[in-house]
Amino acid sequence: MVKLDARGYIAIAEIVLYVPIFFVGIPIAFRHGFTRKAGWIFLVLLSIVRMIGGVTHVLSEQNPSNVTLQIIFNIMESSGLSPLLVATVGFLGTVGQYSLDGHPIMGRGLRLMGVLGTVALALAIIGGVKAGNANSQSELDTGTKFRKIGSALFGVLYIAIACVTVFCWQNNDKILKYRRKLLQGIAVALPFLFVRVVYAILSAFAPATRAFDADGHPIPANSSSSLKTFGPTGSWAVYLIMSVVVEYIVVLIYTTVGIRTPLSKDEPGYAQAPGNAYGMSDAQPFTLAGNGLRSQSDDLYKPSGRYPTRPSY
Repeated sequence: MVKLDARGYIAIAEIVLYVPIFFVGIPIAFRHGFTRKAGWIFLVLLSIVRMIGGVTHVLSEQNPSNVTLQIIFNIMESSGLSPLLVATVGFLGTVGQYSLDGHPIMGRGLRLMGVLGTVALALAIIGGVKAGNANSQSELDTGTKFRKIGSALFGVLYIAIACVTVFCWQNNDKILKYRRKLLQGIAVALPFLFVRVVYAILSAFAPATRAFDADGHPIPANSSSSLKTFGPTGSWAVYLIMSVVVEYIVVLIYTTVGIRTPLSKDEPGYAQAPGNAYGMSDAQPFTLAGNGLRSQSDDLYKPSGRYPTRPSY
């Protein structure tokens, strides 16, 4: 067995750390919603991505000539940020449930952000495949270009997430009780998520570790760029702190909030909180009557006697 380097041991640590997140994330997703819109399912997907990435990374170090393994773990590394960002978008949608749903930012805005995350993920995957299978300098440059665009879109998505978080915070009084706790969790996670996004961008713009000569033969690439620190052969300590550790902190924050926050308790209180939601300031809570639902506002039209009185002119 070939001895692993520092990144190989980090990959093993990721496998160990994300196994419990996977098994804890499944019941959390069932508890709060197993749909894409709720966001919790993406914590489970992130766990799967990190475990696959860790396994293929270790296997790749044992089989350096296996290009397929290298492509897989590179794709897992670059695309793993997408589930975390899209999960945050879903959490923001949950924060605005029953209160800010009617605002365009929480409706159309979050949907566009979800699309943006999907496009960024697709570009990261395409870039990783093209760069890994490149047989010429032009093909390598094309793959690198896709990765750069994808990472830039991740940056744009983070900015949008931060702006929506600020918007929700400004309307904190309209948000239901336990959804405020989820909003607090997002706010705490944002600085760590920022570091993770910055690392992803710097990594995408780091110089390639290989190139091609005029005859199309692969050769080692030498670069004096300071960005090589963020590349696949760069500083393992920077990678550990700016990528692995901060990402896991965000995952722990979201997982803890998911475990400790009973979001379902907010729903019964929705009927007792008229005026909180956008466009519903005149709504009255509904109560059950013998012949169906009755609003308190119906009492305004209730006749005072046995028969309705004729209006006087």
